[in-house]
Amino acid sequence: MAFLAVLAVAGWGFIGFDACVSTAEETKDAGRQVPRAMWWALLSVGVVVILNAIAVALAHPDPAAVVAGEDLDPVTTAVISSFGSWSDKPFVLVVLIGFLACAMASQGGAARGVYSLARDGVFPFSRYVRKVNRRQAPIGGLVASTVVSCSALLLGLNATAIGSLIAVGTAATFLPFFLVSLAALIARLRGTWVPSGHIRQGAKGTLLNVLAVLWTAFEVANVCWPRAILAPPGAPWYQVWAGLLGTGVVITAGLVYLLARRPQDKLRAAESA
Repeated sequence: MAFLAVLAVAGWGFIGFDACVSTAEETKDAGRQVPRAMWWALLSVGVVVILNAIAVALAHPDPAAVVAGEDLDPVTTAVISSFGSWSDKPFVLVVLIGFLACAMASQGGAARGVYSLARDGVFPFSRYVRKVNRRQAPIGGLVASTVVSCSALLLGLNATAIGSLIAVGTAATFLPFFLVSLAALIARLRGTWVPSGHIRQGAKGTLLNVLAVLWTAFEVANVCWPRAILAPPGAPWYQVWAGLLGTGVVITAGLVYLLARRPQDKLRAAESA
């Protein structure tokens, strides 16, 4: 079970390919370049994650304390014990820069995705969300993604809520992967979608699609699973259930909007016919 838990958590780290996909519309020869970029993103991020894990394991002065749950911040402990107490503040600065870089990358990818949905008219307030500025940046998508992201701060405005915020953010990352993989698999099995492009998997495509659905479904359930150990002692229930609450709100809002739009879509289709 411990080994499976490690694999599940490590799966969170293999990310970055989504940013490559979100820039496909702005890439020349995207059919060839984007898949290559996705492979490089997966491999480079995987190497960094593995290197980081090995480095912390070797540099930590008391691995038993980490296993026992006594050291809740083993990375900082490993850095300070290796470089000295002076490295505490510089390391915090490095972490802060890393968080800001990840936030900017996530926001950029989310803004592009929201913009593409709004441009097709399938997003709430599409007229405003699909606006771009004079540099053709999706300013509407940036504002929308920022507002939605900030709503997670309702889980807590203190340092102890960081675990809940990470759970919500991670669940929000994997949920679209699962939904898109599921929709693609259904379309494959129905025969309503035949993949095209320079890179094709042939008969292996369906098998890979099934594996993608199973893995992303497992990760969504794994991230959303309420674990009191990830929350601070005495944390309110909504911080423990943060992942499930966040995904539940998103799915519910999407279904309500879909059902509310359906009569309008039928009316427009009838008028155009």
